[in-house]
Amino acid sequence: MRKDDSNHELTRRELLRLSTAGATLLGARLAFPSLAAAAEPAFAAPASKPATSLYATLLQDWCDGMIAHQVTSADPALRGGLLCPACALIHGRCGDAVYPLLRVAHTTGDEKYLRAAILVHDWSERQVSRADGSWINDVTLSSWQGITVFHAIALAEALHHHGSILDAATRRRWTDRLARAAKFLDGFITIETGNINYPVTASFCFALCGQVLGDQHYADRARKLAHTALDYFTPNGFLYGEGHPLKAVTTKGCHPVDLGYNVEESLPALAQYALIANDKAVLDQTLTALRTHMEFMLPDGAWDNSWGTRNYKWSWWGSRTSDGCHPAYVLLADHDPKFREVAERNVELMAACTHNGLLYGGPDYFAHGDLPCIHHAFTHAKSLATVLDRGDKNLAPTRRVSLPREDARGLKSYPEIGTHLAAIGDWRATVTEYDWDYVEHVQAGGGGAGGGHVSGGAMSQLYHRRLGPILTSSMTKYQMIELSNQQAFLDKPHMPLTPRIEYAAQQTYNSLSDFEAILKATGSADRIAFDARGRLLTASRKPVPGGDIRYHLACNLNDSAVEIVANASGTVSNAGSLRFILPIVSRSGEAVEQPDPKTIRIRKPGGTLTIRTSAPRGFEAVPKERTFNLVPGLECLALAVAMRPSQEIRIQMEAPLKE
Repeated sequence: MRKDDSNHELTRRELLRLSTAGATLLGARLAFPSLAAAAEPAFAAPASKPATSLYATLLQDWCDGMIAHQVTSADPALRGGLLCPACALIHGRCGDAVYPLLRVAHTTGDEKYLRAAILVHDWSERQVSRADGSWINDVTLSSWQGITVFHAIALAEALHHHGSILDAATRRRWTDRLARAAKFLDGFITIETGNINYPVTASFCFALCGQVLGDQHYADRARKLAHTALDYFTPNGFLYGEGHPLKAVTTKGCHPVDLGYNVEESLPALAQYALIANDKAVLDQTLTALRTHMEFMLPDGAWDNSWGTRNYKWSWWGSRTSDGCHPAYVLLADHDPKFREVAERNVELMAACTHNGLLYGGPDYFAHGDLPCIHHAFTHAKSLATVLDRGDKNLAPTRRVSLPREDARGLKSYPEIGTHLAAIGDWRATVTEYDWDYVEHVQAGGGGAGGGHVSGGAMSQLYHRRLGPILTSSMTKYQMIELSNQQAFLDKPHMPLTPRIEYAAQQTYNSLSDFEAILKATGSADRIAFDARGRLLTASRKPVPGGDIRYHLACNLNDSAVEIVANASGTVSNAGSLRFILPIVSRSGEAVEQPDPKTIRIRKPGGTLTIRTSAPRGFEAVPKERTFNLVPGLECLALAVAMRPSQEIRIQMEAPLKE
């Protein structure tokens, strides 16, 4: 949506067509109180000088973007809501924006941010607030009340840091509303409520409510939840429970872990709880976990959630509807200088993915023509507001330091997630056989059609330090697991992005879905090797009728090249096609050359990637148009090589050490 297409000029009929928020109050004609009565007296000067850091600049940019999409019509069903340009609805959680908007209002002295904060809070109270003190996820699509945890935190932070700019009546009304939310959560939240991110985040919520409301009971609740959560860490430091049952273990010994939710929601909440409560036991475990999760940050500031249970929300920079890694890594930067670097690289990546005031869901959304979901902005803006309010002493410029994945550390294996990290030369790879099957129990979408994180010994991530991302994963089959929290594809080419053996007959079978596949990993100083054997299955893990097609995939990495060796054996119908699909991350503007049928060169900003194959006929025709996937938001050049049963093909990717 262009800025000149803002909601100020939209008719009521157009707004109701665009937003599901109008569905329940079409006939209502409630009067909205004037801002002057709600926010007296007006303030004239900033409470402090605006910060000059990227955090402050980006936060104000996002707040401006949200205001550009705030409905200002008189219709009470819509007034104050943030109309999402991508989803054409008002997300029920947009009230979380009250905190970042109030922060910017306080630090700039600009009344438009105060007005926007009051409007969006009032919209939430009319549309998604419930008599029991909860807020629900959406007006019509989801009645899940667990999100009360996040909105209560946003409201408490707004009051705690910036309540002084509100008039007494508004401040009292908001404080009373927070007290009702805390009372609801007190009877609602246990360690089993939702996925682990809810009770873990509730530990911070209760600690904050205890502080703002002056109630020791909530401080006690916070401590009990936080210490119970200590039982949900693996020996390597992964927080688990992003899936049900929370403590279930798979056949391969894996726990339900999602990197995106951990680094952007649960661990930041534990960090903030530990700081408020001065709780050393929780602080120590959180530091250990942050160091473990830091191993999965790529050099460009991306989070490698190519394998996580909820990677259907993976957005390269993080996860679609969580808050951001910054509170954890900034507020605890005194404990490890790399923490500050993690936060800084990630916020730089988010800035690069921001256009016209809104955060896009991945690096190539904007170039591909996809619109931004406003959910990204109003949740992640809270993270930036938090570090500016609580951790500004750690935001001063410092000497840049390297991150763990920048170093050529060889092979690292994490059995609790069935995933291996390889680092040799300039290559960084992730290979996974993770066998946790995630099922959404709260906001179910399509369901039954399969589609989730990849497995089967797939190379879910390949990154080159000079060239950037080369290969990536996506869902095995895209589906709307959470209807109001994911986007739909445009009418353009799209496909799964993970490299794979694929057999297309009446259904499509691939090497990404076999949870029973056997993966072996070995490493030495000059070579890292992976060997995977399994069956070609559909995204819902169904075999080929009448007999298995078995595959063998090997991947060998050295300083200069990555080689994939693929083979499949079994009965293949003449009507079907057996191929190796290799989607290379590549934007439309990157030049592609094919000097011969077996060689392709892609010229990237950091150098040239050369891809060769041993297949007799070489590569199939190079597509004229890039393919795309919303997870994690990258364009790819979809290369393919024809395969024959029981005949091996080789593909080599090479990047010169210097150009």
